[in-house]
Amino acid sequence: MKIFYIIVMIAILGLVSCKSKDALAYVKDKDQKKEELLPIQKKYGEIMGVAPKDIKNIPLYNFIDSWMGTSYKMGGETKKGIDCSFFTQFLYHDVYNNLIERTAEKQYMAPSTDKFIGQEFLKQGDLLFFNQRGSQHHPITHVGVYLGNNRFVHSTSNRNDSGNNGVQISDFKDKYWQRMFVAAGRKPKNVNSELSQED
Repeated sequence: MKIFYIIVMIAILGLVSCKSKDALAYVKDKDQKKEELLPIQKKYGEIMGVAPKDIKNIPLYNFIDSWMGTSYKMGGETKKGIDCSFFTQFLYHDVYNNLIERTAEKQYMAPSTDKFIGQEFLKQGDLLFFNQRGSQHHPITHVGVYLGNNRFVHSTSNRNDSGNNGVQISDFKDKYWQRMFVAAGRKPKNVNSELSQED
């Protein structure tokens, strides 16, 4: 009788052990799938100063990446050179399926632009408007797109730390941009995918 109980106990322990191994393997496999990140997420997570998994709007960052480093050119509309407002217009068209105005001033003045000053309300995709005086009483001379974590993307004649102008991601909290900031503007976004927009 004792032998029978011993055999039964060994069998039960064996089943529990196998199930535990299977459960551990499943959890490990699930965790690995969660951790699989796209190269674009890793690249821009580092640039943006956030965890790669927080780079969720893949179409936006693919668009940025395709233009990153393109030189600034007043009136430019190609990879040979692009200005700030065509870059934002092109971004809105390709990422948000919305054709917005061609110049920074027109983007700012358009009835479809919901303008606000409170920087705490900024969301990814909002337009940032600037001029030399940081004043609403002077024409808008520059525009960029807010990305999050105090970063924005734009095409600028200013040179970055590497000495390059053009399409780049800048720190919105930099004193230079804060001094020139006039207002933010929110445009309608026609997005087809949950990954195409994040708060």
